[in-house]
Amino acid sequence: MIQREAHGGIPMGEIENCDDGKTHLDVDYAGTPEQYTCFGNRLLYLPNPEIHPVLEHDHIPKAYSAPHYCMNETITYKRTIPSFGGHRPVWPQYGEYNYLPTQRWLHSLEHGAVVMLYHPCANYNEVVHLKDIVRNCMYRHIITASNDLHQDRPLALLTWGNRMFMSKFDAPIAVKFISTYANRAPETTTKNGGYSMGLTQPAKKVSNEKDNKICEKFTQIYSL
Repeated sequence: MIQREAHGGIPMGEIENCDDGKTHLDVDYAGTPEQYTCFGNRLLYLPNPEIHPVLEHDHIPKAYSAPHYCMNETITYKRTIPSFGGHRPVWPQYGEYNYLPTQRWLHSLEHGAVVMLYHPCANYNEVVHLKDIVRNCMYRHIITASNDLHQDRPLALLTWGNRMFMSKFDAPIAVKFISTYANRAPETTTKNGGYSMGLTQPAKKVSNEKDNKICEKFTQIYSL
């Protein structure tokens, strides 16, 4: 992984001979169903009320500027599930994917989005309930399966610099995380991205593209 300064001199968005969001995508993801298919024992991923959520915060220096990397380079991360770091110039369209590689959704985090990850073997009802919260909290969201999650906590929410891992769906905790940490990133771009491989459900506006009112519907319900 080549370190560069201030986006490595590469601007965001579609760039000829670098990243158009449509070609050479197999560098990050070949499009195979293995990434979003459960091959294990679903019983190992059942929600457990005795396993509490874990909230993590990464220290991001104020002067930090995430570099952009063209498709001729492989991007790796120190953490299995990072909350910041280098990524591709073209960010994804907001919404739900069968699978979206880390190199794409990290760019969404940098734009203030919330990302929901769930293990393919996670309990179906738990996943559905958390998806409903994410979809209805803000327009700028990404939902995708991820085999990187542990069986103890097969659900996760991420924003720029923050991660929360959960064993079971908890609406107040999810709403509080999104309300507190989403839309607080270094870039405020609201324009939809040009990557859409695997997109199954485009995001719908909740308040507006800027997400001025995050989780308004749920904060009233849970008195947060």
